[in-house]
Amino acid sequence: MKKLYILSFFFLLTNIVFGQIDYSKNGQYLVNVLEFKNNSDVSRNRNIPIKVHYPLENGVYPLIIISHGAGGDWDTHFALAHHLATHGFIVFCLEHIGSNTKMLKRSIRIFKNLNDMIHDGEEVLGRPKDVSYAINQAIIWNQSNKSLKNKIDTQNIGVLGHSFGAFTSMVIAGMKPSLDWLEPRSNYGKGLGDDMKDKRVKACIALSPQGVGEPFFVKESFSSLSTPLLGISGTEDKQQGGLPPVSRYNAFDYWSSTGNNIFVWLSNAHHLDFTDSEGGETHGIKSKNREEVEKVVRATTLLYFNKHLKNDNTDLTLITNDGLKPYLSGEVNSVEVRNK
Repeated sequence: MKKLYILSFFFLLTNIVFGQIDYSKNGQYLVNVLEFKNNSDVSRNRNIPIKVHYPLENGVYPLIIISHGAGGDWDTHFALAHHLATHGFIVFCLEHIGSNTKMLKRSIRIFKNLNDMIHDGEEVLGRPKDVSYAINQAIIWNQSNKSLKNKIDTQNIGVLGHSFGAFTSMVIAGMKPSLDWLEPRSNYGKGLGDDMKDKRVKACIALSPQGVGEPFFVKESFSSLSTPLLGISGTEDKQQGGLPPVSRYNAFDYWSSTGNNIFVWLSNAHHLDFTDSEGGETHGIKSKNREEVEKVVRATTLLYFNKHLKNDNTDLTLITNDGLKPYLSGEVNSVEVRNK
């Protein structure tokens, strides 16, 4: 017990910035990692690898599921997953086998592979099902797995994703995908797809959330949003099909209002700045302002999930223009926070 008191004091002493707790720093919990490489969703004949980051200390912790972008893997957000686990969350990092690194590099035609996977109807509509499957697995492992038994709070679940993973998170939150650009065209038709919202999820986060346009959403897609959603993007965060970054910003106007939706807009934040595989076994592509962007991402995601999964309102007011200023640095030197 004395050791825990010392660790808690050290955490408070070293995690203060401008007179407040620095939420971009790791927390007080020691973390372990488990790998589950073979998890078969028999109904779809699909394997869903899951890497779990969890606190070693006894306790019951909310669950966060992370969905990587096109061409990523279960380590694409390793550093963020570790960060959240040190603050008392259990984090499942999924690997979507139809849009992972292996699929991206299956031939030298990387850009074609990328384009194919984000238009593949089976993958686009299958990713949200991967998330729901992972929640089912969490319930099972909470009852039977030696390391995770009675540690997962399956009543408080969040989902976070980047890019293609942002789409995945947004659909889980209630937005409906457009069928207009899915391949093969003859299988899917046009208009909005079915509702794939998972009602067990209490809050979602979308890093680089999609705007209107190919290949994921039309204006009508956003009106069915019903789960609290946080979006984070930036002025250099280009969208698919050559659409400018501002298309992500403008789409917030179409989000239905839950009273808890937030959009954070950062200066000079690039698309790959929102990924961070540091600490994982794989290494992502370098990106110009990743270190600066990740400080804001770690603080903001932690504050948002604290509110919705731990009912901790203590510092939610920090997700504001003034509240996030201490986390700005370098070229990422301004922020606009919008609420709906």
